[in-house]
Parts: sequence; structure tokens; C-alpha cells
Amino acid sequence: MAERPGAEHGSGPPAPAAAGAGAVALGAEIAELEDRSRFDEGGLEQRAERALAAARAAGLPELERRARLVQADLVRRRGGVAEAGRLAEEIHRWAADHGSRCLLARSHFVLAAVFQELGDLSLALEHAVRSVELLPDDAPAPTRIDHHARLADCLGLNGDLAAQDRYDHVLRLAEEIGDVDRQLLVLNNRSYCEILTGRSSEALRWCAELQDLAARHGVPLRVGRLDTVGRALMELDRLEEAEAAMLPGLHPEVLDASLDGDAGADFLLTLTEIRRRRGHLAEARETLDECVRRCERHGLTSIRVRARREQAELHAAAGDFRAAYEEHRLYCDELMELQSAERDARARALQAMYETTEARRQSRRYRELSLRDPLTGLYNRRYVDEELPRQLAEHPGGLTVALLDLDHFKRINDTCSHEVGDRVLRTVAELLQEHVRTGPDGAFAARLGGEEFLVVLPGTEPGTAVRDLEAVRRAIRSHPWDELTRGLPVTASIGTAHGGSTPADALGRADAALYAAKRQGRDQVVVGG
Repeated sequence: MAERPGAEHGSGPPAPAAAGAGAVALGAEIAELEDRSRFDEGGLEQRAERALAAARAAGLPELERRARLVQADLVRRRGGVAEAGRLAEEIHRWAADHGSRCLLARSHFVLAAVFQELGDLSLALEHAVRSVELLPDDAPAPTRIDHHARLADCLGLNGDLAAQDRYDHVLRLAEEIGDVDRQLLVLNNRSYCEILTGRSSEALRWCAELQDLAARHGVPLRVGRLDTVGRALMELDRLEEAEAAMLPGLHPEVLDASLDGDAGADFLLTLTEIRRRRGHLAEARETLDECVRRCERHGLTSIRVRARREQAELHAAAGDFRAAYEEHRLYCDELMELQSAERDARARALQAMYETTEARRQSRRYRELSLRDPLTGLYNRRYVDEELPRQLAEHPGGLTVALLDLDHFKRINDTCSHEVGDRVLRTVAELLQEHVRTGPDGAFAARLGGEEFLVVLPGTEPGTAVRDLEAVRRAIRSHPWDELTRGLPVTASIGTAHGGSTPADALGRADAALYAAKRQGRDQVVVGG
């Protein structure tokens, strides 16, 4: 049996004796809310609001801020990351000014989750480390588990193997107090991090423990956890088992009860991929249609964009390659728009958190990130749209534009995996960065989407530019790919154009040259007219 959450004295300091029994009871109520805020339970928001009002009426500022921090964490879990960050940062400053060690630990704990949501894993890790360092020695076990588990999550998402020891530690703690909820949470997060780092066998091991624990205690797995199990099995190509593991999530009572913020759409997208890879195309289409309906109903832009890629794969599996190509083009375009929008949203969230010089510095940082492709670190299409017109104006007749496309790249994705394909793209980006140094002359490389890249060489004579691009082509061809791609070659076709009246003119001529390179046998540089 799981120990009743909040049965210990709570995660904050006890209220002063002079505050009376009412303050002690209020402190215990807030401690229980802190213990339960990580879990999907109804009524927590209303209880936190009542506790906040009571603390304010009693003139207990520390209890008031603990209640507000519970609210902030609940707001974050419902999607209000910017508001949660603003509240947590405000409480963090108050705790620092008033020397409240326990409240500082708790605010670091919430801020670690906020920065995880914002995609800044380095800052998330910093806050997670501080949240553990500031924990009082007598903090109750549920609080120690939560803080150490968040640190383990941040380490895991950063690919740090130290996460394994942290997860072992928190699992032992949760087992010692019989806290099944926290054991399930830790096992799920550990499995998910192992999947992200490509350790699918390890992920499956923890998924098996997750399933076994849930079965022993009669706890049904929610769709988020079923999704984790399905992904682990899918990565190991155990597709029939993956689908069987996920089927319970299709029950309306389970799917519609999803409180993970995605209305079950992510779960449905994973199930679609499994069914498509099994060759069950009709069922895959039906599942994807339901995923898309939920995305559009709930405004789930990120999952909707990923659904386009899966739709392209479905078209290709059915032999409709024209439809697959069109859908993939839409996916690339929408992915670029989404990445720019997400980075702008992160910058706005940071600005909302703190209107200070630091916030302005972070906003500039996120402005720069909004112009970068997250997979490769190269500039993205948004940067190209802003920079290329300026470059053409500053270097009339003295600028070379080159489009580079990897040859037969789909074969690498299909034969090896999309993860290997991503690693190939990152390696090609590194080779481009070695040969195209961004400097005062304005030269740069960018990823336009999929396997297509752009190189801009201002102030370079056409002959010199072609020699430089030939060096890029040779570097890609001669890179030791065999171990990564199982012997499949990686080569690039390149089309160039020198000068141009407009970006559309320069890119159009480079594109025509690129297609000529493809027609003439690939793995070559063709100079456009």
C-alpha cells in the first residue's frame, strides 16, 4: 500500500508555535498540496486557492508563497509556462531576500521544470542541482524523491549517465516508503530518457518494471505511460508487442481521461507509426485521422506538424509517392514555422518572467536561437529570408548561392532509421561549418528543411566558389560513414548561381542547377546560368 501523501510534516518548515493550531493545520494542507502537485488529481487548484486565501488572511507570508508556488506548478502543468515562470521567479526573489532556504529549494524545483518546458536544459539542470543542494536534512521522503527525481530527469535529458545513479536512488526511496505513484512516475521518466538517448533495451527494461508494478497494485497505465512502453518496443522493432501494449489506451475512458496536455494525440501518433510499420495501413490512417482531429480541436500545433511527416510516410507506404512528396514539403515548411514560433514564444516567456537586464540578455539569446535549426545548429530558412536580400544588395554580382541536397537520403532513413538520418544531417552540418566559416564577409550555411542545405559565399569569384563547393562535396563523400549507415554511401548534389537580382532569382537558378546535377548522375557540382 502506498503511504498516504502528506502524512509526514510537509516539505516546508513548520509554522511557529505562536501562530497556533490553525497555522499548523494550514501548513500541513499546503505540504500535502506540494506532495500531490506532480500528479493528475482533480480539485488541487481549488484547494490551493483556498490555502492561499487562508494564509493571506492569517498574515503568514511564507505559507502564502508556498501556496502560490503550488499554483504556479499547476499552471505550468496545464500549459501556462510563462505565467508559472513569472510566479516562481517572483517567489524565488522573495525567498532569497528573506533567507527562506526551504522556499528557495522549492522555487528552484519549479523553475527547473519551467526551463525544461522552455527547452533550456542547461538552466533547468542548474535549478535542479540547487533545489537538491538547498533541501533541508530533515525534508520528508516524498520531497526528497521529487527533488532528486527532477535532477535525474534533467541529467537524463542532457544525456548524462549520472542520471542512472540518481534514478536508482529515488526508486529505492520510493520503495522504502511504499509510494507507488512516485515509483511509477520515476520508472516512466527513466524509460523515456533512455529512449531519447538511444538506449532502447534499457528503456524496455524499465518499462517492464513499470508494467509489472502497475499490475501488482492494480493501477491502470495512462496513455502517456502506454506511449512510453510502445515507443520502447517500437525502437526495438517489436511492433506486434508494441501495438498490443498500447491497445488499452484506445478505450474512450482511458484516452479521453488524458491529462498530459496533449489530449492523447501523441499516443495516437506513436500508434499510427507502429501500425504503418506493421503494414496495417487502413488502421494506421484511421488512427492518424483521430490524432489530427484532436490536434485541431485542442490547437496542438507541434503534434500536428509531426503528424504531417507520418502522413507522408503513409502515402509512401501505399505507393502514392507524389502525395508523399507534397505532404513532406508541407511538413518541412510547417516545421520551420513552428520552430521559429516556439523560439519566439520562449523569448516572450522569459521576458514575462523577469523584466530585467538579464531577461533582455536571454531574449537576445533566444532571438539568435530562433534563427537556428535545432537539429543541426545551422541557420534556418527564417535567417535566409532576412539575410539573403541584404547580402544581394551589398554584393551585387559578387555573391554565389549554392543549394546542396543529399542523394538518396530517404534510403538512409528507411534502411537505418530516422535517428541515423538525423545523425547524418548533423554530421553534414559540421562538415559545412568546417568549410563555410561565418565571418565579417557574411558567408554562411543554412538548413532549408529535410536534407536540403544552402551555402552563401559573398565576395567570392565564381571559380573560387566552385572550388570551395567541390571541397565540401568531397568532404561529404569521403567521410567515414560505413559504421553509421551500414555501408550506404552519403553524397551530395550541389547547384550554384552567381549573383541575382532577387533572392527568388538566385535561388531559382541554383535550384535548376541542382536538378541538373541530379539528372546527370548526382554527387557533383553544377554551375547554373
